[in-house]
Amino acid sequence: MTSPTAHSTGLPPAQPTISASDNSYSTIYQAAGDINLHQRPTLPTFPVTDSEIKAVRRAWVKVTPANTLLTTADLILKLLREDEPIVVISGPPGTGKTAAALRALTDFALQRSALDSARGRLQLRHVVPDWDGPDSDLLPYEPGRGYILDVAGETWSDPPAAARQILGHADTLRHTGSCLIVITGAASWPSGHDPQMGRIAITAEAPRGDLVLERHLNVLYPDPDKHGWLTSRDGQHSGGLTDLLRPDMPPGEAAGRAVALSRIDATRPDALSRARDAMTGWQHLVATTFADTEGSADDRALLLAAIVLDGHTPTDVLKAARTLLQQNEDRAITDILTAPALATRLEKVKAKVEAQRVSFDHLPGYPDAVLRYVWRQLSDAQRPLLDWIQQLTIPKGPATPRIDALARLLVDLAVAEHDLKPLDITQPWAQAGSPGQRAAATMLATAAQHPTLGSDVRARLRTWASNPPEGTATVTAVACQGEFASLYPRQALTCLRWVLDRPRHDQAVTEAAQALRTMACNLHLLPKVWDAVTTWTNGPTQGERGYRAGRRAFIALLTPQADPSPAPLLLANALTDPETADDLAAGWCAVLEEPAFDEPAETLLTDWAQGVADAALDRQAVIQILDRVIDQHLMTGPMAAFLMGREGHAHTPAAVIDLRKHLMISYRRVSTTPAPEPPEPHEADPPETPTALKPALPAPTLRQPDPLATHPHALADAAPSLNGTGRESA
Repeated sequence: MTSPTAHSTGLPPAQPTISASDNSYSTIYQAAGDINLHQRPTLPTFPVTDSEIKAVRRAWVKVTPANTLLTTADLILKLLREDEPIVVISGPPGTGKTAAALRALTDFALQRSALDSARGRLQLRHVVPDWDGPDSDLLPYEPGRGYILDVAGETWSDPPAAARQILGHADTLRHTGSCLIVITGAASWPSGHDPQMGRIAITAEAPRGDLVLERHLNVLYPDPDKHGWLTSRDGQHSGGLTDLLRPDMPPGEAAGRAVALSRIDATRPDALSRARDAMTGWQHLVATTFADTEGSADDRALLLAAIVLDGHTPTDVLKAARTLLQQNEDRAITDILTAPALATRLEKVKAKVEAQRVSFDHLPGYPDAVLRYVWRQLSDAQRPLLDWIQQLTIPKGPATPRIDALARLLVDLAVAEHDLKPLDITQPWAQAGSPGQRAAATMLATAAQHPTLGSDVRARLRTWASNPPEGTATVTAVACQGEFASLYPRQALTCLRWVLDRPRHDQAVTEAAQALRTMACNLHLLPKVWDAVTTWTNGPTQGERGYRAGRRAFIALLTPQADPSPAPLLLANALTDPETADDLAAGWCAVLEEPAFDEPAETLLTDWAQGVADAALDRQAVIQILDRVIDQHLMTGPMAAFLMGREGHAHTPAAVIDLRKHLMISYRRVSTTPAPEPPEPHEADPPETPTALKPALPAPTLRQPDPLATHPHALADAAPSLNGTGRESA
């Protein structure tokens, strides 16, 4: 067995949602804002799906390609029964390590619940290794969990030290009644370094791939019309696909083939032919096509053009093919009249033309197989192919409407070939405006989750985040707006910090602010985001790298009119958590202390006033926070302008006037409250320093830098800063 569900791309299964349950001290009541923002979060996890469990329970294969008994899962189970909370499975790709872990965990869960019902069922979860290297403090430890952590794609500079970090989590797991299966590469785990490291390590064996395919198809996707495809009938009639079965077929490939076969309508006359193409990954059909077009660059270019411009007219496809061949469109009339019909040429390369539309809808998977063939067999065409696709996808280019589909084709090619070169097109796309940037971001965010390519792709995102070009920085920020940030929040926050620290508030900074807000509105990610932002904000000062990031991030998160915005949640939380209130006051002080942020700060004050008027922000929380900030920044430019108005501004919004009034009342009430009489000092003690009527807060300690500055509706007509002439550049 292998990964119990088929993920032919090698990417992790789709995550329903990232759960917040793995933060032991987290109490989340969104309406009341009762969120623990200051407990260090653990690595993200997501639940094992029902389909994964169904595969290892109902379609398990117990035989190896050598027809010996498969023992990987049994050995794992034995160690779990011996109260070993951590077990390591090592082996090369294609040996079914994840499936063996799931099989053992499901067996263990069933036996444990039968023997001790009070402990409850074991809940199985995948752990995402969003770290720079193994760290026992980051490993999850919720009670009653069976965790699977796949680090097979990681390279450790010090394997024994990395292993000790993982094993250091054993007592915590044992105490909470949980366990962890760690999946590593063939030579990653240092079994020979320490007896304990070797004792808990198991080398995986692969199951028979042909049996995996047969069991998955017939048990998980039963269809009586397909039973004869993979087996003999009455010992006389060989199944139509049995000649394609191999015992050494990688189990992941076998599971993927079963999914492909399950999607074929067995009642069609050509069902078996389609099944053979699905089984071979369309290799036979592609090989036939290229054999039929050998010596004809025109036809092969037409095939590639039809793939890139799927859904376009034959004329558009022909023009694109000539662009690839760098042919002049002016042709002799003799050549035109004696050439084969265009429809005939398209049919020769297996494209279908209907209603002046060229497509491969009738051959799902065939375009991918063609690109793989070209990439492998015609490798000299790799760079010209990418350059040509880039030429067709320039703004208003013929293939620009197809850019998202082409991004999927190319990232699938990169994954299938374990080759980063197809991702090189993201560089020119990053400079090509919004469609290209979003397509590039989708490619990189998808590839960044791959177990093999992911590490290099994540490094590319970090490099792009910290480099000057606006286009590549924008791509990185957009890549952090989706699932990648949910699975790898630490990596995403690292990228966003450097984007938010850019000298100018450009499109990249705007996208980074949006990504940060999106992350913060995920309740599981909010503690990670808030910890990062408060750390950035209390960091470098002006002139040092990183100082802009924290202030921009603070403004981004606390803008209530943004969509989405975590501001209401953060302010509500401040009413019940003094530490959050301290963070908010410190963040405001950090912003107000920098003259470059005067305009966005004043705009944010106005936005808060409007948020209170619209009942989006809690009035009490806003007044309590700003009251503390006024103590230190009453005469600072933005605060003074907000409280007293600016000369020459005829109109002041009603929301601002109302909040001013409440702030003045609050400030006056506290200022006029007499301080308690100090006790008489003991003769031997020095007298206490007299207490001011309203003790000023100590200046908040600045931590590290964090992202965000110019607000989209910064006052264009604002008077010169009362704090200085520097401005956060828009």
